This record gives sequence, C-alpha cells and structure tokens, in this order.
Amino acid sequence: MNRVIAAFVLILSAASALADQWLPATPHTYASYFGNYRLTVFPRRISDPLSFFQDKVEGAQPAGQLVNAPQRCEATLERLAGNHYEELWRHPLVNDVAPVSVLVSDRSGAFVTFDTWHAVGCCKDTIVIYDSAGTVIRMFELSDLLSDVEIDQLQRTVSSTHWGGEHDLAWVEDEEIVELAIVANGKFPSDADAEYKTVQIRMRDGAVVETSNAPPN
Repeated sequence: MNRVIAAFVLILSAASALADQWLPATPHTYASYFGNYRLTVFPRRISDPLSFFQDKVEGAQPAGQLVNAPQRCEATLERLAGNHYEELWRHPLVNDVAPVSVLVSDRSGAFVTFDTWHAVGCCKDTIVIYDSAGTVIRMFELSDLLSDVEIDQLQRTVSSTHWGGEHDLAWVEDEEIVELAIVANGKFPSDADAEYKTVQIRMRDGAVVETSNAPPN
C-alpha cells in the first residue's frame, strides 16, 4: 500500500512540474515601438476556467462562454494624433479567447499575434499576420515552420508547446519583415542556455523569406 501511495505522489509531482498556470485573460494594450499605434485586445469572456476546460473536452463551443457576453475576442487599433489616440477600427481576432502577445508595427499599424490563451504553440493561430486594416494575411502553426523532428524536440507542458518567447520577436527591414526566434536545442525559452533558429516572415503576404540556424542578434 505504501508503494502505491508513493507512486501516486510521484505521478502527481510530475504532473505538477509540467502544469501551466494561466491567469484569466484580461484586456491588454500593446503599443508600437515609438507609440504611433496601439492595439488593445478584449478577450472573449469565459465564466470560469473549469467550465472552459470541461467544454473543451466535450467539444462544446464557445467553450466556457459567459452568458450575455460577446462570443468573440476583439481588438481596437488606435493611431496617435497629436496628444491623443484616435480609434481606427474594432474587429474580431481569430483567437478563441485571446492571443498571448502582440507585436505592432510603428510604421503602419500592421500587427502579429502569437499563440492563444491556454495553448501556446498548439493551434493553427500560433502566429497570425494582420494588415493595418485588421485583415488576416496568413496564419501559421508550428508545423508550417518546423519539421516533425524539430517539433518533437520542443519542451511541452500540459497545455503548451514552448517554441519561443515574447522577448525573441523583432522587426527587420523597416518593419516589413518580422523575425521569429524558435528554440532549437530542446530547452525552455526561459533557459539561459536556450539556442534558437530564426525565421523571417514578410508582412505584406506572409511569405517565409529566410530561415537560419544562427542565434538571433
């Protein structure tokens, strides 16, 4: 009996080590580098995480939906005009609840969203390229950018595949290209010894224009 209990404790400990802790998604504003544009994300509101997870398991959509709340994640894009911001539009985003992070172009207001709440690196909307009007240019999942072998080497937790981090994102060539850094040596992005391959994606059409195994600058 003691062996059974010990084994059960060991299983729980291992699961806990790989568990994810997700705070409720709340509205968040992402400003471009010099603040010429800012995008505010308004997550789809869920009643509680337990209902969300249960609906996901049962295939009920939209999972965990709060009664009488909007059923889509939405965003507003604003442009700096003098000493205040003017709203240009408010549109739905493709994410179920909310993206995890966003990068906004200071030149045009085009933007890129990364991952989706409670599912890093696991969905068809892992990376989404939008133009300045909020129109989707292209969506990527990890299999669009990595081989099966490369994906298998990435670290996983209960809900996520940890491919990169917000600190690894950068604009290049006058913000016409976004450069991604993807973990290439089986480490977590937060590990000091993580090494990366870089992938460059052109904003105007979502084309992958360059891939390199060299660490990003």
